[in-house]
Amino acid sequence: MENIYNLLRELAKSIKAQNLFVAVKEINGIHLFRNNFDLSKIQEIYLSHLYNYDSINKDIVIDKISEHVIDNEIYTDSYLLWKRKNLKKTIKDNKQNDIHLVTGKKINFPIREK
Repeated sequence: MENIYNLLRELAKSIKAQNLFVAVKEINGIHLFRNNFDLSKIQEIYLSHLYNYDSINKDIVIDKISEHVIDNEIYTDSYLLWKRKNLKKTIKDNKQNDIHLVTGKKINFPIREK
């Protein structure tokens, strides 16, 4: 018998589950589970996998990453770890480059070349 966690991953990765997940977020009245709160541990794990694969599918379309990321669990987990690490680095870099407004009576605009 296969591991229940592997089966949850495969289910969350499926097109049908991803379509249902997007529909639940966008259409009122559609639910993933019969219970709306107090989720079981298995429901929480499944929901986590749905969010992960939704994020990866968006990255495949928007950021043009390889579709092979979802071929196996090692590629998927590696990509998610890499993304989390680089996201922290990007946020840190953006905070350093933020423009801070300072109150004053004079504004200096750069001269544009024609």
